[in-house]
Amino acid sequence: MNIAILGAPGCVGQNLIRKFLDTHEHKVIASYRTENEIPKDMNSDRLTWKQVNLLDMSSAENFLFGADVLIYLIHSLGAKNFEELDVKLANAAGNAAQNAFIKKIVYLGGIIPKDRQVSPHLASRMKTGEALSSFGIPVAEVRASILLETCSASYLIVYYLAKRLPVMITPQWLNSLCAPIALDDAADCIAALVSRDITGHEVFEIGSDVVRYRDLLSLCGKSIRGIRNFIIPVPMFAVHLSALWIQLITGVPNSVGVALAEGLKSNTIPEINRFREVAGRDPVPVQDVLQRLAKEMRKKSTR
Repeated sequence: MNIAILGAPGCVGQNLIRKFLDTHEHKVIASYRTENEIPKDMNSDRLTWKQVNLLDMSSAENFLFGADVLIYLIHSLGAKNFEELDVKLANAAGNAAQNAFIKKIVYLGGIIPKDRQVSPHLASRMKTGEALSSFGIPVAEVRASILLETCSASYLIVYYLAKRLPVMITPQWLNSLCAPIALDDAADCIAALVSRDITGHEVFEIGSDVVRYRDLLSLCGKSIRGIRNFIIPVPMFAVHLSALWIQLITGVPNSVGVALAEGLKSNTIPEINRFREVAGRDPVPVQDVLQRLAKEMRKKSTR
């Protein structure tokens, strides 16, 4: 099978490419915008890197030419108009996929709170899935909460806050629930859906252990220094103040911090966790993932 990946240079994209190349079953067409995005250690006669501009129809169709399945990983979080841009890019990809006779789209989105009172970040994830599914192509939408990996912005925020602030004052809304999952587990789920029959627009919510955001910070602290962080929640704590705090402590840009912090106000847990159904196993427990990642971060700091 020929698999096209839009958003290939990112965390999830690189993980998926390695999985597909390890199986010796698939050929991969991977997108890039500028040549410096291409990983220098990722080469294979079954991997083709193609430059693409989704907003140029001929470029988008040329990228998808010959592919059977499209994996869509694009997210323009951090751009000033990311909500509008996400939908525009998804519509461009869907239109090109229709013209290129793509048989299926697999898309990684975010878990939508039951009350549908979603942040702009999660709203854009939902609208992207709806846009992709509007072209008559079967869409498997994987919805995940926080992805845990050393290259993930969400994990790095948690890691640096937990590492640098053993005692911290946090917003009351960090009592919201989430279901973090190892990025590698999420990638396994996406890879498994490539060969699964999909009809219409099918949603697959996934996650590992359900925890409160504040407990995730504490557990991360324990993985770093063996002792949980001491967290003091306070009722009044503005999102923009939280984002500035995140930028100061972690270095994550304020625009990204605002978008992610707004999403913390709601519970993002699977209504029906379909990970085992798709992957054929249970996801790695959160504490085990955090322990592994803390070790990897220590190794990076000593290089």
